[in-house]
Amino acid sequence: MATVRSVSEQVYEEMVRRIIDGTLPPNELLSDRALADQFGVSRTPIREAFHQLESVGLIKRRSRIGWVVTDFNRRDVVELIELRAILETAGVRCLINGSDEERERVGALFHGFELPFDAESTAEYLRCDHDFHSTIINATRNSRIIDVYRRVNLQIDRVRHFISYRAQSRVEESLEEHRRITRAIAAKDVDSAVAELNAHLLNVQYKFVNLLDTVTVSSVDREKEVLVPIK
Repeated sequence: MATVRSVSEQVYEEMVRRIIDGTLPPNELLSDRALADQFGVSRTPIREAFHQLESVGLIKRRSRIGWVVTDFNRRDVVELIELRAILETAGVRCLINGSDEERERVGALFHGFELPFDAESTAEYLRCDHDFHSTIINATRNSRIIDVYRRVNLQIDRVRHFISYRAQSRVEESLEEHRRITRAIAAKDVDSAVAELNAHLLNVQYKFVNLLDTVTVSSVDREKEVLVPIK
């Protein structure tokens, strides 16, 4: 049983990666037999991984045809960012009421960055961004909040990868937003920190929805072009 769980975890992690990076796109039909052949395992760990993926909302079961990768749309993006705002607001309040050492560390996270970003500084900035939001959530010390946030972030990562080739400008725009949040946290100004956090997430939501609309419209246009008969 221990071996089966270990294999299913490896399958799960690899399938998460493929779904997030788009290798397995939305609405892709999943065959446990085909995947078992790909991974060189039995169908049992594949099916266990399917149940894990369903629990975090990355795949769903459709009657008759089996399992498919879940789709997402602008409403999903709005709801995910709204939920993220609720969770992170709770985290900010806990962080400000926590240790001085942690607040000071967070307050200094975005020092030293200069615009424009090159590839190396963009990668470093994104690591700091991830560290910042993880620190906020972990400050709650609430395992259920942390678990829900992990699931929300998996969904958001899918959207981020889907539109990432268009989002460089948003990465640079967000630097000052993060600095305003961290300054308020370092100053123990709860109201300002929450207001700046919500403004930042609202901008994320707005940018993601617009980019998603652009990508979706472009995809539809490309499909129409393919369907136009050649005269």
